[in-house]
Amino acid sequence: MARGFRRVDRDQQFLLPVDMREWLPDDHVVWVLLEVVEHLDLAALEARYAQSGPGRRAYDPRMLLSLLIYAYSAGVRSSRQVERLCRTDVAMRVICGLQVPDHTVIARFRQRHQDFVRELFTQVLLICAKAGLGRLGAIAVDGTKITANAAKKATCRRQWLQQQVDEILTRAAEQDAAEDTAFGPGEHAEETPRQLQGRREREERIKRALAEVIAEETERGLDAEATAAKERAFLEATRAGRNDVGSRPVGADPVAIAEARLQAAQDRLAEEVEAKRNQIAVMRERIRRFEAGQGPKPNLGPFSFDENRGQQVARAKRWVARAERELTAARACKVGPPAEHEQADLSPVPGGGRHGPRGITKDDRPAVRRNVTDPDSRLMHDSNGGVIQGYNAQLAVSDDGLILSAQLVQDINDRRQLQPMSQAALTAALLVHQARCLGQCPKLDRCCLTSAACESGNRPRGCDDTGCPCLADWIGTLLFDAGYWTQDNLTVSGPDRLIAPGKNAARPQPGQDHGRPPQNADPATLMIHRLATEEGAALYKRRGATVEPVNGHLKDRTALRRFARRGLAACQAELTFAALVLNIGKFCRLTPARRSIALTT
Repeated sequence: MARGFRRVDRDQQFLLPVDMREWLPDDHVVWVLLEVVEHLDLAALEARYAQSGPGRRAYDPRMLLSLLIYAYSAGVRSSRQVERLCRTDVAMRVICGLQVPDHTVIARFRQRHQDFVRELFTQVLLICAKAGLGRLGAIAVDGTKITANAAKKATCRRQWLQQQVDEILTRAAEQDAAEDTAFGPGEHAEETPRQLQGRREREERIKRALAEVIAEETERGLDAEATAAKERAFLEATRAGRNDVGSRPVGADPVAIAEARLQAAQDRLAEEVEAKRNQIAVMRERIRRFEAGQGPKPNLGPFSFDENRGQQVARAKRWVARAERELTAARACKVGPPAEHEQADLSPVPGGGRHGPRGITKDDRPAVRRNVTDPDSRLMHDSNGGVIQGYNAQLAVSDDGLILSAQLVQDINDRRQLQPMSQAALTAALLVHQARCLGQCPKLDRCCLTSAACESGNRPRGCDDTGCPCLADWIGTLLFDAGYWTQDNLTVSGPDRLIAPGKNAARPQPGQDHGRPPQNADPATLMIHRLATEEGAALYKRRGATVEPVNGHLKDRTALRRFARRGLAACQAELTFAALVLNIGKFCRLTPARRSIALTT
């Protein structure tokens, strides 16, 4: 029987040198990762370092790359956290060979080589393809929103941006005048103060954001001249009492709109009073003819001979009263926010549009805004119904969960992304196919899939044999959810596709007798009937099991719920690197035999 506990002696010295290969088991993922990185072609990346001359030698790029890949796979993206783990985590100590790179070295390595990440992603994709990953029968495409490294409150309109730029120019003129006084005309201080460098970077971002806002407003017809014309037309239509005035122009003067609506309401009241006077005159004429024995007795009922009474006149008076309250509230908004009990009544008023007047401070159309922290990011709706400041990440995923393409866009929805993502999926599929194709086409004695197949997406010319092994390893169907449902996306050329017309409840259910589609059916009807078949429903059902788990792994395993860097190019590199990490993770989970085939060819 055992007595006591095992003795812990932390002062014991090793009698033999330490062997780091004994720290981790032979089947640990680190050894596979190091082997994969060793097979990558990093000649272009290594050429960026000076190999001779004075100075301290740089860290091995392969070591830093392996370190970042392993850190991302563990959900650690902070360079400071990576530096800390290089001292305490056994796997990271093995990767860096007991060296501890500073967090600034890690951050600068990630920033300096962001343009090389796409090349690394392609090399890893080819290695996975040689190992048999990347089944191309069904490719699912989906978009997910990722938060940017910027706050929503830093998103501003043109008026604020213009005001900030004017202040920047004023301060710059004052600073130039002060330097001319202190150092003489044409001279300046030798060194820029450190506290001014960050301010100048922010000023550059504000100027860039203003330029983008002005360009987009001009493109959308929201520039000053077009906006003024729309506002004049809106005021004239509102003043005329028309109900088809549409939405209120962005930035329109609420006081002018309220005055136009009051004028329309007063004109309507005058018309109703005049109509009441005519009714009274007609009724008096009928009574006179009855008393003279020239006509039947008129049915007076509840008729009133007071021109200020009546259902239509009373309603017109209520419209005038509400328009007056709206005008009072609009004028008060220029001085300060109205009190809670003085809010404008938003009941229908003549000339207020189809659904009556909108809120005084609410814009009916989204104004052009830019974020001064990250001007490339956009306000977007996420899957929870909220609004985030972020980007739209588009993923094309093969049938076995391999990421073929990862693109970062600024569109708030997915409608315009079907064609570019289809092209990206075709390009990646061609690379995957050529990496493992044996060139056994019976007609050409080589691979019959060339760049022409990538451009058309259909069966390439020169091979019409249905039993060709090259065509067996090619794209079957692209799967899209309801966010891509548009008429153009249904009819555009390219590979076969399935697009859902709506959410689960809105999609046609298989097993029901939907009948055959009409002979002259449009593409939408044909797509709905195809999804209602057993084959179409089973094929589309694979979309949720293909791309949705990848979205979850991207945000949970690599912790990419929020970008660490700013700018579209930097965030694109971060997304591509995270996709590379997930693909390497799938490769590491293969059997040693399949991995060795990919790494020895």
